[in-house]
Amino acid sequence: MAEKYKKYYPDPSETPPIDIMPASNGEFMPPDPTPEQRKIMALQNEKIEEVRRKFGMSRRQFVRTAAAYGIGVWAVDQVTGGKWGNYAFAQNTKTTKACDLENPGAQLANMPGEFILDTQGHALDSDINAKWRTQEPGFMQFLLLWTSQGMGDYPGYNEGGVRGTGGGEIDPVENLGRYHYFKEIFLDSSETVNLLTALPKLPDEVNITPMKWAAETRDMINGMTQSERCFVHAFSQPNRGFQGHGKVPAYQQEDFDWMESIAGPLDVRGWKLYCGWGDPGLGAIGGEGPSHNGWWFDDENGLAIVEHIRRIQQKLNRPAVICTHKGLAFNGTFDSAKFSPRDMGIIGSQFPDITFFTYHSGYDGEHMKAYAGDENVNSSNRGVDCFVKSLRENGIDATRFIPKGLEHGNSPNMYAEIGTTWWANMSDADRATHLLGKLITYVGPRRIVWGSDCIWYGNPQPQIVLLRALQFSDEAKEFYNLPYGLDGDRWDPTKNALDGSSYMLPHAAVAGWPTDGKAHPERTIRNGILGRNAAEHYGLDPDAVRNAMSCDEVQKIRDAYILNPGTPKETAPSASNHINGPRTRSEFLRFRKEENTLEPNKFVRFPS
Repeated sequence: MAEKYKKYYPDPSETPPIDIMPASNGEFMPPDPTPEQRKIMALQNEKIEEVRRKFGMSRRQFVRTAAAYGIGVWAVDQVTGGKWGNYAFAQNTKTTKACDLENPGAQLANMPGEFILDTQGHALDSDINAKWRTQEPGFMQFLLLWTSQGMGDYPGYNEGGVRGTGGGEIDPVENLGRYHYFKEIFLDSSETVNLLTALPKLPDEVNITPMKWAAETRDMINGMTQSERCFVHAFSQPNRGFQGHGKVPAYQQEDFDWMESIAGPLDVRGWKLYCGWGDPGLGAIGGEGPSHNGWWFDDENGLAIVEHIRRIQQKLNRPAVICTHKGLAFNGTFDSAKFSPRDMGIIGSQFPDITFFTYHSGYDGEHMKAYAGDENVNSSNRGVDCFVKSLRENGIDATRFIPKGLEHGNSPNMYAEIGTTWWANMSDADRATHLLGKLITYVGPRRIVWGSDCIWYGNPQPQIVLLRALQFSDEAKEFYNLPYGLDGDRWDPTKNALDGSSYMLPHAAVAGWPTDGKAHPERTIRNGILGRNAAEHYGLDPDAVRNAMSCDEVQKIRDAYILNPGTPKETAPSASNHINGPRTRSEFLRFRKEENTLEPNKFVRFPS
């Protein structure tokens, strides 16, 4: 019987859990693998074979263990640990403990003080009758290509050969749906809370993540608990029905009315915007094909949407939260110039009562280094440095808001989200150090928020494990004035949150600090980035949420699912270890080629 269904339910992947080979979330072409990436994977494979034999385990079993994660961290550090950073689970040393089988340091349970809030989670309505599947044939063709690249074609066919479906579903779109979202995020990773964020497409009923479906998904997950494991954002597009510059877009008021109608009833916690998302318009360009008529936050459409969101949130008596994609230019005929973070400093300074989350932190695939300096950066380009420059040009970077007696500050209303940005830089310890070092310096240790862009990259655990392990070198600590690296207290990074003496008078001199002489890992910069910074903004009490979750139905499912917890053999036995997006240039170009065969304006990129 098993053989009869084998082609429908292929054997689990033997891929290592930390797969750092190039991948895309659909917005950009994945680069070619570097020699370093190839070497990391080769080292992992060699060490996996050595250690799994000691455990007496098959490779398929072993690659789902905590020890396998540890080997991945070790391999990345062996190849890229260098002048600025390294990966090591042992605190404040350069000795990597990744292959210490007594203490692998990569367990699925949360670490001390850890609360993980992922501000960029994704899934889609996979129902065969979903309107986007029946009414948007171009998007459906694209997505079938995209998922078949990443997860396997329909069973039994792949360019003349047999290929499995990755997640095991006959319909590959189902691998990106509600139930795989739940499994990848809440069973196969250490995440505590996930924000199911919105994707661009209006009207909403043809969005791949329509609001009603997103709210139902959230309610399904939260229905198993008395606390919030999931919450949602909604998308808005102020330029839909573009009629030419200086004219109000034809559907703007209709969309604004829709926003107001759903904000309260569907408990929308924030709004996701894409400035580069053009519209074919009504007469302005003949309504033919994607257009270059995106918008800036400081033009008429941008100001209109910001002011409208402010009004909605005031009526609901809630803080206004605006999240926007910046950086990562969509590969296609969109207005990619508008994905520059040039306008973030402008709009942030103009609306100090609104909180802005800059998704991707402006990242656009650049080789991550220290901030190049104001004189060498043009904020109109794309990149993390351009985001920093925009804040500095408008006087809202963290260096202008350092409290008296301290050495680090925080931007008053600008947050840097690192979805895909961390994924793209985590395979190089030096680049990862510079990414976080300059964001801590110029945005603030309490203004960096975690995002994984999953489930496009599969389950987020590899990203979590590497952020847990990143250590700043002595040179990096001095350069960024972070003497304890990511273990510094995020209110005062010159204090060590893992050393109780920091919380004894006179050291604990800042108002509100604990003075009990105990270590406070919940205050580290690392734990702030992983979730406590975002929780603070979204009004969640991390410790209360974790306590409420400790014995809920989701936790019971997870406890039954995770085997051998807290040991090197700790495992998520059904983890796919699978990345969903295109892995190579040829895979990406294959669906780029499909663009030319679709109806005008029917082809869209798979966004984050």
